[in-house]
Amino acid sequence: MAVLSQATGLKKASLYHHFPGGKNEMLETAVLATIVELERRVFRFLDTHDDAAERVTQVLDGFETYTNGGRRSCLLAVIAQSSVADNFRSRIGAQFSAWTSRLSTTLVEYGHDPKRADTLALETLETLYGSLVIGRLLGTFEIFALGLERCRTNIGLVDKVKFS
Repeated sequence: MAVLSQATGLKKASLYHHFPGGKNEMLETAVLATIVELERRVFRFLDTHDDAAERVTQVLDGFETYTNGGRRSCLLAVIAQSSVADNFRSRIGAQFSAWTSRLSTTLVEYGHDPKRADTLALETLETLYGSLVIGRLLGTFEIFALGLERCRTNIGLVDKVKFS
């Protein structure tokens, strides 16, 4: 509550006035706002008429920008690791399923076999979020950069690179 109060400039009582449902309503609003922001800054590129390789590149670049190169957390990842995760699991899970499906469709357009595209789409989100969390835990943004490069390589956007 203190962080929300400081970020918004509102006193705690004012926050509760705007959100009579309390902390759960505040979190729900924040989750929905994060989904909208990710859609706007990252995943909307999957629905353009650009070349499939360009769309995937825009998604990866958009996620890199959204997280400021791994320096900014994603609220969805934070909530997934928290004690309130169960309250939002179905909403966040449904959104990730939709993003994975749209990414898979784009990967098929790029030339991947449908089964491989499904696996690759899930692996891409796993790598993005996993490298974001691990990089922040270890205090190094290089892990996130390596994760992005691994995504590009696995998808076939760049030549194979050795990861050590």
